[in-house]
Amino acid sequence: MKNKCCFFISIFFLFGCKSENTQYEKISYTLLDDEIVTTMPGSLIVTSDYLVWTDPFARDYFVHVHDKETGGKIGAMGKVGEGPQEFITGGINQIAIDNCFFANDANGKTKGFLSLDSLVLNRETFVPLSDSEQLSRPFMVELMKGLFVGITNDGDSDYFRTNIKGNTSTFGRYPIPEVKQHVGGIFAYNPERDLLAFASFNFPYLVLYQKTGDTFRLLWERKSDGDEYEVADDQIIFDHTVGGIYEVCMSKDYIIALERDRDRDPMDESTVGRDVSKCPHTVFLYDYEGSLIKIVDLGIPVMRIAADCQNNVLYAIGANPDYVLVKYEL
Repeated sequence: MKNKCCFFISIFFLFGCKSENTQYEKISYTLLDDEIVTTMPGSLIVTSDYLVWTDPFARDYFVHVHDKETGGKIGAMGKVGEGPQEFITGGINQIAIDNCFFANDANGKTKGFLSLDSLVLNRETFVPLSDSEQLSRPFMVELMKGLFVGITNDGDSDYFRTNIKGNTSTFGRYPIPEVKQHVGGIFAYNPERDLLAFASFNFPYLVLYQKTGDTFRLLWERKSDGDEYEVADDQIIFDHTVGGIYEVCMSKDYIIALERDRDRDPMDESTVGRDVSKCPHTVFLYDYEGSLIKIVDLGIPVMRIAADCQNNVLYAIGANPDYVLVKYEL
């Protein structure tokens, strides 16, 4: 029954990214901090009071915290090292639950929580997992408390898997349905509307799902007509000169995709690498029905974006020419 339901709901397809009358707007930013020192920012996250960005190549602390309104630096946490409460290559979850981020080590064994409240109070920020948490915590992305989403294995019938308060299920179609192969991408979640967005960074693809009980149902998907890839010997071969969506986040009224406007900026994506000056300087604003509302030129090349669901403020890390932390009123 689940598959039949998804079929009828998901008939709404949108091919291509824009029409000739798509509105194009250029806006200015408010500078929050022009001293973002990093080789490459790993992620940007908005909480109720703070802006948080990570540095995967840090040598001291990999999580940096700023005041959300002023951009002022609050401090740093997540010590880099090989000790029992240190991280060789640290990363954090994309949401703060009870003002704590779940943190783990890609090249080590450290797992635990990093507390924003403790950072503000100048206390030890690392909180270790309990024995039960070590055993029970799903190895997936936590989108809100008790809600975990990940991907299945290539060839499985559905694309995603989920664990909602201990109840597991799978859902979702493959972006390129003729091949059951995962394409690489990023999640965004709107807890106010219980909506999950997924975008691929390998080709232009954006999909939206609605949380329903202990799983998700497809609402709509947007994808290109297939010029960015070919299928050969049951494998997807992407045209890496084109690429897809760099980042995706959701605000009060928009799904926001950091995406290159190829009509105005026909960059060869295979040449970008870590050169932030070659990153896109546009975001595509979609409404929650899947329509492209407008393309916004941010004025500088941008690598990371973040927003929350209470307003239409966009935060970004871009280059001018060095890394800067900025915000925009959309």
